Order: sequence, then C-alpha cells, then structure tokens
Amino acid sequence: MRNRNIPFGYCYQNGILAAHPQESQTVQAVFTAYLSGEPLSKIAAHLTAKLVEYLPGRWQWDKARVKRILDNTKYIGEGDFPPIIKERDFQMAHRKKESANTNRQPMGEDIKLFKNLVHCHHCSGLMVRRMDSRFEKPVTWKCPQCGYFLPLPDEEFKQRVFLLQKRLVDNPLLAEKEEEELPVASLEARRLTNELYRKLDSGSFSEEELVTLAVQCAAKNYDDITGARHITDRLTAALLHAGPLSAFDRELFQRTVSEIHLTRKGEILLKLQNGVITGEGDPQ
Repeated sequence: MRNRNIPFGYCYQNGILAAHPQESQTVQAVFTAYLSGEPLSKIAAHLTAKLVEYLPGRWQWDKARVKRILDNTKYIGEGDFPPIIKERDFQMAHRKKESANTNRQPMGEDIKLFKNLVHCHHCSGLMVRRMDSRFEKPVTWKCPQCGYFLPLPDEEFKQRVFLLQKRLVDNPLLAEKEEEELPVASLEARRLTNELYRKLDSGSFSEEELVTLAVQCAAKNYDDITGARHITDRLTAALLHAGPLSAFDRELFQRTVSEIHLTRKGEILLKLQNGVITGEGDPQ
C-alpha cells in the first residue's frame, strides 16, 4: 500500500502541485459541514458511507482524520500549495475547535493522579472518567464492569479526598490495623505450605525434610507479618510528620494511598498502603 506524499486534496499535474478535482471538493465539503454544526464523528461516518478514498482502497474515516483536514494550513495556500479553502473559513473552523476544546474541561494534575487508582467498591473494577458538557455535572466516573456511575466534579473530588487525607493526618491511628488482622500469606509462603502438605500426603518423606519445610514456612510467614507491620509503621510515621494540612498534599497521598474506592452511596473511601480502608462514612 503506498502512502501519500502530499496532503489529501492535492495532486501533481505535469509535475506541478494542483488541487485534485474530486478530493478538493471533499475538503471543501468537510469545512462546510463542520461550520454548519456537524460533529467530526458524523462527518467521518458520512465520508466512510460514501466510500471516499483517502488512500487507494482505504475509505474508513475517523474523527482524527477529519480533524487533520481542518488543521492543515496548506489548504489556505501555505508553502507552494494552491489554496482550496478561504482563509476566513479556515479561521472560523479553528475558533470553533478552540471553543469545543474549552468545553471539555481538561483534567488537572491531581485528577490525573487519581485516574488510575479509582475503583468501584462493589466489583473492584477500575472506573473511568467521562466528560459530557451537556449535563449540569459534566464529569462522571463509571465502572465498565458493573455499569455503576457517579457524577463527581473534579474540584469536589479533590476536596473530598483532601478532607479524608486531613482526617488521617489529624488522627494517624486510623491507619492502624487491628491486631487480629494478619496479612494474606504471600505466594512463596503458600507454595511452601502446599509442598509440606504434599509431602505428608505422599507418605514419602523424612523427618528432616518435614522439619526443614516447616521452619522455612514459619520463617516466611514471620517475614510477611513483620513486613506488614513495617508498612503500617512507615505509613503512620508519614502521617505523624505531615503536620496540619491546609491543602491537598500530593506527595503524602502517593506515599500512603494505594486505591480510591467509590461506593453506590456516593461515598469516597481510601485504601491505604497497608490495606486499611477509611472513608467518609466512618466515625470521626
């Protein structure tokens, strides 16, 4: 498949750049449709339905390909390219795109930080942020797995996470695990335990082998428990040294929180690095 070496809408005639008779009309039609209010997706669908080829044998248009046409300054005569579009129409299309981009409400850095940590509290699915400016609350977090969604403006989201963070700093004991809570055995500890049981079930073992495996298993479980205690101690120390908070502390958040959970009641929960979950519904 050959690639184009000149933009869609142009061709060479006797070695000279010229407007392609059919393609240039398509370029003009794209600008006309966009300025009349057609969305990029609908323009792309229309071109695909008409089997308009942008390369030989290729006619599957999408929004990005249509946008590249609207962005290409060669259509108003840049360089040696003959103009296909009036500069006034090009500038009008550019202003329309800029206005549309403004309405998208770009994601702030802190929301980007939250983005890969937000889980549905009920099915554990990773939730995704959706934006639709037609609604009063345009930002929604949705779980693709169970369909649950929660309208949640970015600033409100950040403020509520900050209040939870502030509560942890004010009371670091909220990050402590109950004494009877033991960590789930690591894969290595489970492997050693299974090997011990297999030896017992087989009936083919020596006392020395069993003692060795039992000691290894106990040592690994001890490491897991002390490792979990170390995580909690480190987390509590970070909260103790944070001092009173007056604004969201991004670095502290990254050091202490592993997941954010959204519940069907609209509550926000924080899952800490040691597995403890604390949230808005907890007693103060």
